[in-house]
Amino acid sequence: MNQIEIDGKTYFTPSDWNELTKKQVLFVSRLFQGQLSIVDFKLRALFDFLSVKPKDIKRITPEDAYFLCESLDFLFKEVSLTKNLIPVIRTGKRKYLGPADAMMNCTFGEFTMANSLLDSFSRTKEQKYLDEMVAVLYRPRKWFWFIRKTFTDNQDPRKRFVNRTLKKRCLRISQLDYEAKYSVFLFFSGVLNSLPLLYPYVYQKQGDIGSEDNGWASLIISLADGKTDDKSLETVMNSNIYNVFIGLNKKSKEYHEYMSKIESYDRH
Repeated sequence: MNQIEIDGKTYFTPSDWNELTKKQVLFVSRLFQGQLSIVDFKLRALFDFLSVKPKDIKRITPEDAYFLCESLDFLFKEVSLTKNLIPVIRTGKRKYLGPADAMMNCTFGEFTMANSLLDSFSRTKEQKYLDEMVAVLYRPRKWFWFIRKTFTDNQDPRKRFVNRTLKKRCLRISQLDYEAKYSVFLFFSGVLNSLPLLYPYVYQKQGDIGSEDNGWASLIISLADGKTDDKSLETVMNSNIYNVFIGLNKKSKEYHEYMSKIESYDRH
């Protein structure tokens, strides 16, 4: 956090994506919708983050304003948000729960589907893909969760993801304010950006293959011990995302070590 003192009062501004509050990430999402210059963007974000009265803004020295605006450069770099600042969304009388921080309670199946939709939205900017991505990640609470949670190791309160309920939920989520859905996009982007550092061999393997979809498919089949029957693949897809990534990283590492040995033999 950065801090500044105005008339004896101390104010704080975030210096990293994970220091944002829910209100702040929604405001930043609104700013991203406007055709603003970087300077205008930073100034608007700064004054919102400080939450000071207009008359107090004039008391900020130009030097302090410049420094604080520079501290907001992280907003224009790779998104690193892994805290889910929008844990619940409401549409009418409906309430949908989102993933845990860093998507720790997500399955690999919902992750890959949401990832594909995020890529489609990033490429086309069509809002239907954004709506569907949010609908994949946000789902109703399980029935009698307040009782069931004490009898299960799976602490995900969301109902299991199934395709047949997606269309109806997507229609309701399309009515949400755009900034709320874009905040989910920022969160998911941050989680995606964190994974290559945690599991470098998985993403190195994908790059070698060329097509991301083919890369995921090859790695999933590898993790299923080469089996391609529905039951084996479904087991992988319904597994926790991080458990799958640990397995994928191990398989990918073994593959790269094997290829390195072959190349070494060829050179000699």
